[in-house]
Amino acid sequence: MVAPENSPSEDTNPERLAAHTAADSPIFESEDQESAQFLDQFLDQALQTAQGEDAPRPHDGSSGNAAPPGPGLIESICWMFGVFGAHFLGIMLFLVCGVIYLIATSNISQDPDTFRKEIAQLVEGHPLEAAGVEQAVFVFIGLIAVGLRLGKRPLQKLNLQPFAISTGFLLFICVLPLALMSGELYRIAFDAWSLVAKQIPILERFNEMQTMEIVKDMAANNSLWSLILVIAVFPAIGEELIFRGMIGRGLIARWGLVPGIVITSIMFGIVHAHPAHVIAVIPLGMFMHYVYYVTRSFWAPMLVHFMNNAFAVSMAKMATELPESAASLGDETQPVHPLIVASAALFLTAVCIQLWKTRVKYMTPQGEEWTPGYPSTEQPPANSPVTMMREKAHPLLYAAGVFLFLIFLVSMAAFSPQQEAVTAQPEAMQLITF
Repeated sequence: MVAPENSPSEDTNPERLAAHTAADSPIFESEDQESAQFLDQFLDQALQTAQGEDAPRPHDGSSGNAAPPGPGLIESICWMFGVFGAHFLGIMLFLVCGVIYLIATSNISQDPDTFRKEIAQLVEGHPLEAAGVEQAVFVFIGLIAVGLRLGKRPLQKLNLQPFAISTGFLLFICVLPLALMSGELYRIAFDAWSLVAKQIPILERFNEMQTMEIVKDMAANNSLWSLILVIAVFPAIGEELIFRGMIGRGLIARWGLVPGIVITSIMFGIVHAHPAHVIAVIPLGMFMHYVYYVTRSFWAPMLVHFMNNAFAVSMAKMATELPESAASLGDETQPVHPLIVASAALFLTAVCIQLWKTRVKYMTPQGEEWTPGYPSTEQPPANSPVTMMREKAHPLLYAAGVFLFLIFLVSMAAFSPQQEAVTAQPEAMQLITF
């Protein structure tokens, strides 16, 4: 998957292409034409869906007049609310199954107040089962909805080609710095939110939606493998399909790379409900979307999503079984030393540069970079004379990455907080699932 260096022509530079696409977006039309443009866009999207987006597209690297695929901003917002709806249906299914179980076992009361208490006790006593049904329903609905919206050749549009082993290793070692930085961002955001909530008591109800508090409770009474299935596998499939595979596909094609990633990641954060959690996962969503774009592989953001959540639940499980060695696990009140945060940020910056330098490109026989007419991660049509290429980064860039990662590890060992005369290890952080 590694090819010799071959720079794309200026006319197909992704940044210029993104700017060109954004400039042609309906948001730049005059106010007098806004309604008409919106209607045209809606009809175009309906036509693309009906035709499976099989309209002819240029294969010569030029932007052409190809209509951008996937949802626009309004439809993307509807998809975001659809995520809430799918989770709600999952919860309702669990409650229905719970009522059927109580009726079948003759453990249900005829008194309405007692009945509500029995249902509440059922949910509180089986939080992992409730989350499992909720997530399974969400993934099932997401697979059907995305498949219908993508139309023909959905796998080609998602792009399920494998990525390089070296890229996988690089993403693996990014998990700890990402978890640390998102945890510190969560701590800062939660402190700020707590100050606001004290002034407006009704806002404290948001604290009931803290995902990691629920995860810690589930970790004490369930196996690690069941936790990973429900909290790591299901979200990695469902949320990546909706946000990176569907919403991000349409927004990047219309708004360009940077605005599309930012808007998609904000929507991704909003579905996590608690304001502090929302702020903490937005940068993670941006990183995953960036990884998707540079690797041209849907497996890459899924892997990052899975590894982050699996790492978080593994550390939560360790805290319940080995409290003496994980005394400060998940303690968001413990700030992370600024040098640790700085070293993590520098390392992740180097990783992003390296991923961009080694990004996957589809090259035509003329030596130009192929594009369907808009920024995209999709594969070229099967009959296109296009070759996938991945350039090598300069050796100094690899050396810089190794050096910065070692600096990060040293700063972790030197500046982690002390508790009971024992140096807290990297697990002494607020771990965020998303």
